[in-house]
Amino acid sequence: MNIGQPLRGLRTERQSSVPRRRSLHRVGGAVVRQGVVGYAAALAVPWYLSSERFGLPREWTSGVVALVGVWLLYSFAALPAFERARSFKPSVRLVEVLGVATFGLVIVGVGNSLTARQAMVSVLAGPAVLGVSAVAHRQVLRRTPTILVGQVESVRRLQKRWAGRKDVNVVATCSWRSPHELAPAGAVADHSFDEVVREVLSAVAERHATSVVIASGRAFTNPALRHLAWALQRAEVECLVVADMSDHVEYLSPRRVGDQIALSLRAPNDHLMSLVVKSVFDRLTAAVALVVLSPVLLVVAVMIRLGSRGPAIFRQERSGRDGRPFVMYKFRTMVVDAEARLVDLRRQNEGAGPLFKLRNDPRITPLGRVLRSLSIDELPQLFNVVKGDMSLVGPRPALPAETSQYSEWVWRRLHVRPGLTGLWQVSGRSALSWEDSIRMDLQYVNNWNLRLDLAILARTVRAVLSRDGAH
Repeated sequence: MNIGQPLRGLRTERQSSVPRRRSLHRVGGAVVRQGVVGYAAALAVPWYLSSERFGLPREWTSGVVALVGVWLLYSFAALPAFERARSFKPSVRLVEVLGVATFGLVIVGVGNSLTARQAMVSVLAGPAVLGVSAVAHRQVLRRTPTILVGQVESVRRLQKRWAGRKDVNVVATCSWRSPHELAPAGAVADHSFDEVVREVLSAVAERHATSVVIASGRAFTNPALRHLAWALQRAEVECLVVADMSDHVEYLSPRRVGDQIALSLRAPNDHLMSLVVKSVFDRLTAAVALVVLSPVLLVVAVMIRLGSRGPAIFRQERSGRDGRPFVMYKFRTMVVDAEARLVDLRRQNEGAGPLFKLRNDPRITPLGRVLRSLSIDELPQLFNVVKGDMSLVGPRPALPAETSQYSEWVWRRLHVRPGLTGLWQVSGRSALSWEDSIRMDLQYVNNWNLRLDLAILARTVRAVLSRDGAH
């Protein structure tokens, strides 16, 4: 497509065939998606508590129901359809208002009677029920029906990246084949852009989509895409933009500068306190794990010594934080002269990038193959964690020969301590490509926090038990 010509090559791909539902089912689906049941329960429970459970006077009960009812009506009208069922904002706002009001009543010296306390409990039941409803809807509606809009290359890239995710369900795509973005309004025939809007809105209605993602690096400045966003706003559908700035910049956050919106590139955990908390957590947890697992470590060490010639612990220099070398410990799973025999096996390398991997590596001992499949060979690295060379979670420590081949953007993965486990280890391990493993490592480096570490540790247990991608 050339600028000034009608938009060509527009296509809509639908991922699944969904039969037409009856009108009753459609209404029921809308009720679920907008959280109507939760809002009704948030009004019914306060009425029940004030009227039946506490037996408050009629005027008090009427006041409780009126206050909660007005709050629910305002919250329902103030939130867009895609946010009503899962938002905690209404509950938080009412609790904040009640807190300020209570503080004011205490200041002016209003009496704290039993009736007033019971009425307050009845009112607070409303946001509590709505909060529980939001949690339930986040589980039921955890896969957001999403439509991708943009150039075919960008849309396909996002489809591939989001395939198999549990929080995004791509139900349709609307894309065009062109080396250019959508032309500004007036540069293309009017009916061409109208076709884009019609295709997207039709797919939204047919697939009950609640989110539309525009995959375009120029969406913020392109008038045509802004018109599409306005149409989606009128339809109460969430409109998001994935700006193709970089696949490896995950810590963007919007910020107002003057009268403009800017994107902050500050990492979320770049302060000293986060580093201290992570270090203390890692060392204490590793120390406790060493004490608990000491009988297992001793038995494995004895079995290695009895099974083949050589020491039980294998020591190797690896690159630590910012490339500083350290000695990493592992249970020996190969023959003693494994390093000398590596040269002859280089041509059979099955690893991605600078990594050396060989599924049927002849240097691995029979016991070593079992230890690797269960990841038991990595347990001595708990000593590295206690020493401070490594963390429990982080990018895996690479060999200096590998890090010497890193480009500048890959070197970013060395800005944190290497880990005993990491994000890509629990997402496919050896089965992942080099690009995918680096992307996940950088995603972790840019967004790490203690909650993410705990989630990765929990997933590590599952990955080890399933032996996913281990060899």
